[in-house]
Amino acid sequence: MINISKYDKILEELKSNLFSERKMKKLNKINPNFYKDIHEILLELEDEKNSVLADTDIKKYMEITKLIDDLKKNFRAFFQVRFEKIARYSVYDITDDITENMTPEEKNIINEISLKLRDYYRDFADVKRFRESETEKPEEEIINKEEPVQGINNIEEAKKIENPVVNKSNKDELLLVRILENLPPIAQPDGDYYLHKNDILYLNKTFAEILHKRGALSYINIEKKETL
Repeated sequence: MINISKYDKILEELKSNLFSERKMKKLNKINPNFYKDIHEILLELEDEKNSVLADTDIKKYMEITKLIDDLKKNFRAFFQVRFEKIARYSVYDITDDITENMTPEEKNIINEISLKLRDYYRDFADVKRFRESETEKPEEEIINKEEPVQGINNIEEAKKIENPVVNKSNKDELLLVRILENLPPIAQPDGDYYLHKNDILYLNKTFAEILHKRGALSYINIEKKETL
C-alpha cells in the first residue's frame, strides 16, 4: 500500500524546489537525496499500480496513475529549469563555487557534459587535425550502370524510392550516393527515417555533403558504356 503522506511530502518538496528554481538565477540548494527520493516513490507507485491492476481495481488504478502523472509533470518542469542552468555552467571551468549547491548526481552530470564540450572544442580548434580529417574523405565511387550493386538492389531501384530526406522542390540538386555506415534515425514529420549501410539512394545535395564530410557516404557516378 502506497504511503500517501510520504508522497505528499515529496510532491510538496518538489513544488517548492520548482518555485525557488524559477525565482533564482543561480542554482537553489536542494536535498542531496532529492533525486533518489523521487525515483523511489515512482517505483513504489508503479508497483502499486501493477498490483491493483492485477486485482482489477480500476478505480484505484486510475487514482495511482493520476498521482504518477502529477509527480512526473512537476518533476519535468523542475528538471528543465534546473538543468538549463547546469548546462549553461558546463561551458566554463567547473569550480567549487559552481557545484556547491549541486547534488552528487548533478556534479557527475556537469563533469560529463564539460568533458564532452572540451573534446568538441579541441576538435574545432585543432586546425591541423581538422584538415587531416578533411583529406580522409571517402573516394568517389564509380559504378557501371549495368552492374548490380548491394544494398537497395540496384541503382534503378534507388531512383524510384520516395526519400523524405530529398528536397523535392529542387530535383536538380539530388546526388546519387552509397551509405557507408548505419546512421541514427533522421526525424521527419511522418516519422523517423533510417539510412543503413550499403543503401543506395538520392539525397539532397546539402544533406549529402554533410554526411560526406563525416565519411558516412560516398558519391556514385553513373558511367554509360559507349556502344560501337
